[in-house]
Amino acid sequence: MDIDTITPEDFLASAKHFIEISDKIHDGWRIYEHKNEIHKSYIKKEAFITFKSQNELCLYKIEYVIFYNLSYGVPSFSFNVWNSPGTLLKLEEIRQMCFIQITKEEFYSVITQQEHPIFHRPYFIMHPCHTAQLLKEFKNKSRNIVVTFLGLISPLLRLNLSLEYGL
Repeated sequence: MDIDTITPEDFLASAKHFIEISDKIHDGWRIYEHKNEIHKSYIKKEAFITFKSQNELCLYKIEYVIFYNLSYGVPSFSFNVWNSPGTLLKLEEIRQMCFIQITKEEFYSVITQQEHPIFHRPYFIMHPCHTAQLLKEFKNKSRNIVVTFLGLISPLLRLNLSLEYGL
């Protein structure tokens, strides 16, 4: 196996362990396991966040999905964000919501909108080549690659990840 990839079985094992912690701390992540095609298994969380935009506090619904990218052999992170009237946000609106300052060019090289390989509808997806780069750095140092991956990208995408996942 390549050092910067994982197997679907490794992904599913990490996802199950992640869900055990989520259930213990009531964090809301759920696993959707496909027994016959495990590469189609994924974990998902729906949440609401508030964000101050133009001096107005706005409510947003976010759906986070982590799935196995069969082409790249890595976990992939996808998400959608809707405003309170139910309109899907545009990529630039999402970039402006990041916890960290990032240029358009940098953000657009990491996040793209495309058809989700499992749901077959538009999602924002972190490009899997970036995941492979992260895995190469942390794969042999991580107790759970899903936790490590989410810990690294959470500031970019307003994902509040409890410190209890790392214990």
